[in-house]
Amino acid sequence: MSHGDTLTQRARYHSRCTGIGHQASLQHLQTAHVQDPVPAASPDQARLEAAVFERLGGTIDYCAHPAGIAHVRPSTDHLVVEVDRKLGPEHSLPRHCLEALLPTQYTGPEEEEGLTPGGIAAVRLIEVDSSGLHLGLAGTDARVTLTGPPPKWWQTTLTRHRSSCRDHNLVPLWDAPALTPFEATYLAANSTWWKEQADRAWIASGLLRRIALFHTVTKPFCISYWRHGLGWKFELRYEHGVPVDHDQLIKHLTDPKWGLAIQSTRDHCECKQCDCGGGAERNCWFTLDTGGGRRDEIVLHFRRTRADYDLTHEYGRLVAAGATPDWLAQALPAHHRTPQPSGPR
Repeated sequence: MSHGDTLTQRARYHSRCTGIGHQASLQHLQTAHVQDPVPAASPDQARLEAAVFERLGGTIDYCAHPAGIAHVRPSTDHLVVEVDRKLGPEHSLPRHCLEALLPTQYTGPEEEEGLTPGGIAAVRLIEVDSSGLHLGLAGTDARVTLTGPPPKWWQTTLTRHRSSCRDHNLVPLWDAPALTPFEATYLAANSTWWKEQADRAWIASGLLRRIALFHTVTKPFCISYWRHGLGWKFELRYEHGVPVDHDQLIKHLTDPKWGLAIQSTRDHCECKQCDCGGGAERNCWFTLDTGGGRRDEIVLHFRRTRADYDLTHEYGRLVAAGATPDWLAQALPAHHRTPQPSGPR
């Protein structure tokens, strides 16, 4: 195999995992002189990325892209994440991310509420510049940059968040140069759990660095994921008639050269070429793990709706969230072809 062919394959994998176009991926790999198209994060970097992955919030409502991420730009010691503008028809996904990540301490009268920090302990706001909002992890060199809105928007939202904190007896901790005593006490009280999470952070980090696979090699109209012990559970929903393509997704996640160090087990699969069964909903379950008897890394549940399932509501929320006609034609082709009710004249 020639060097050109190898570079093309790496660029194709980089493009599918990150959501960046093939030519841009090709140029990046040529300029960066890196062999791994999606490099693994350092341990501290993985811890920060795992926190971002958990709190992004793009799976609690409909967004323009599954998980609410248009693309990512990974390097060993940094990750850039471009988030969608909207969370559902009415809310801001970047604002939700900011409020869910930046740590606070409650100092109001309800004593029990003050035992756990808001946001993520140890996450720090580094700065806001023309590149986006830069996050770090106290005591480390880990960096994640959130992009999407312009810098002025981030500044305005931060000002409003600080004001809201004052109104709700919350002390911002995200500017502290080091771990605060409150955060240190909280983390020390659950040290075993946090160490186990840190040891498994590479899974969430690896998924975040490949998050675009959920809209480049497969076409669910939405996904949701949540923490399951030390691992993650995913649910991907498809319109009836849209290919589920779970084999392609898993192939990329478990690629022996560039994927995560996990293997796949087909737990249950109802995929059929025919439309038998009266067009009933079909479900497929897969477990991805590191072997050795562990089965808590990643569980994937693929759901294809029944033939007569009405997705008009979901289609409308996707449109309102900013999904493009091109994506809607792929993820919800039957509904995209159906004339939608017009608004008031």
